[in-house]
Amino acid sequence: MAIRKILFLLTFFVLFCFHPFVSLGEERPYSLNFWPLFQYFSDPIEGTKEIQGLGPFFSWKKDPQQRQWGIRPLLYWTDDEKESLRRLEYVYPLGKYQVRDGDKKGYFALISLFREENFDGKKKWDFQLFPFFIGETEEGEEYFGFFPFYGSLLNRYGKEEIRFYFWPIYSRTISEGFHTTNLFWPFFSFIEGEKKKGFRFWPIYGRRETFGISKSEFLLWPVFLKQTTGMDTEDPVEERMIFPFYLSKESNHFESKTLLWPFFSYARDRLTGFEQLDLPWPFYQSLQGEKLYGIKFFPFYGYKEKEGDLKRIFVLYPLYQWEEDQMSETEERTHRILLLIRIRSGEDRQGVKKESTIRIWPFFDYERESTGRITFSFLYLFPFKDEGFERNLFPLFRVFRWEKDPQKGKETDFLWGFYKRIEKEGLDFWEVAHLIGVKKGEGRKTVSLLKSLVRYQSNRETADLRVLYLPFRIRWPHQRSDHSKFMQKEFGDGGQEDRYIGDRFVSSGEGPYQF
Repeated sequence: MAIRKILFLLTFFVLFCFHPFVSLGEERPYSLNFWPLFQYFSDPIEGTKEIQGLGPFFSWKKDPQQRQWGIRPLLYWTDDEKESLRRLEYVYPLGKYQVRDGDKKGYFALISLFREENFDGKKKWDFQLFPFFIGETEEGEEYFGFFPFYGSLLNRYGKEEIRFYFWPIYSRTISEGFHTTNLFWPFFSFIEGEKKKGFRFWPIYGRRETFGISKSEFLLWPVFLKQTTGMDTEDPVEERMIFPFYLSKESNHFESKTLLWPFFSYARDRLTGFEQLDLPWPFYQSLQGEKLYGIKFFPFYGYKEKEGDLKRIFVLYPLYQWEEDQMSETEERTHRILLLIRIRSGEDRQGVKKESTIRIWPFFDYERESTGRITFSFLYLFPFKDEGFERNLFPLFRVFRWEKDPQKGKETDFLWGFYKRIEKEGLDFWEVAHLIGVKKGEGRKTVSLLKSLVRYQSNRETADLRVLYLPFRIRWPHQRSDHSKFMQKEFGDGGQEDRYIGDRFVSSGEGPYQF
């Protein structure tokens, strides 16, 4: 007896789940919603499909150019044919691996790193799994190492060659024709080469010289410093420092002095007329020069303007800040309140708005792009934009999202699919979980209750009703005159009554508009 009940319940569940899904074959869009466990949505005209499971935790999407799936916040995969991109993000932002236009790179926090890049038909790559690393240059030269015992790197970190043995006891680098040897880094260092020499016994004394270009030395770093740069130009610069009592920087056209830093600082450029005074930094500052003016009484008030370029104002920092940036084709204005509220707008030289954002962290984010696309989100995890966070973490916290796209129409989502609505040309669709769904478009309307336990559908001519997935439905015409003729045809001739009364119940296998 128990087995029969179980089989009956399973059969009923299968019919309950599968029958509505099959019945959607003639409609746009397809929707199967058992919120929050499982949701399926597709649009055959646009070629899109989407599955959501357990609210925002599982996601699968497909369109003509891109495929995505994710198990948030652990994994997220993207395959974009248009961008020639394949990317896997894991425990983002800790790990990522991607392939774009033949170049490969991947990392996991500070433990592992992999890169493979192509330059004019030549390939270089390197792999690190701390403390081990290995790689190959464009010329096919191999290198490897096991930190901190031994290692060599070629064409990495801005150096032609890096070698070390039991770092920091010994290391040696080659760059631009000179060699640097370090013993017990950073305490002892020696530089030698055709155009450069120097040594360092840190922090006691050190000196370095690039012949004809620059030279510097220090004593009891950072107390006594002396440096000259730009010796091969018409305006060499000399810097002196006895920290924190005196700092100076001088050239033929520029000078700056600092006494008892940060209490007094003065700078002047003789060519442009620029002058800056800090007394003391950062509480008072004045700026003046060609098309430039600024004054600051931190944290009460500050103003800075560079004509044709930017403006900056703050009042009771960080209570309120105002920024204006002028680019070649657009102007941007930004208001910030307590570093949490950010209102930004951009417009072209004719005053036409191009883009704008309103962000009140962590409550909501509104953005209007230059393409006309508008998005609004309620509950926004971080006060900044990041595409990786947008894929992996933001959906877990986003309670409400509304989007408007000139090409794709409008879309609304509340509580991860509990309420969903799509409005576009020829279609108006909304549903509340598995409770109710309504579709309008192309002269047709469909209303479904409890996943089609009760289903009403109409077109320009007729309407019909089905309940409990029965294999027949009740159909009637819209116009009263047509309905009267229909009834007269059925019951006008008593001899034909039994023949026509059955035609009002249409089996599920007949007609194009079936449930």
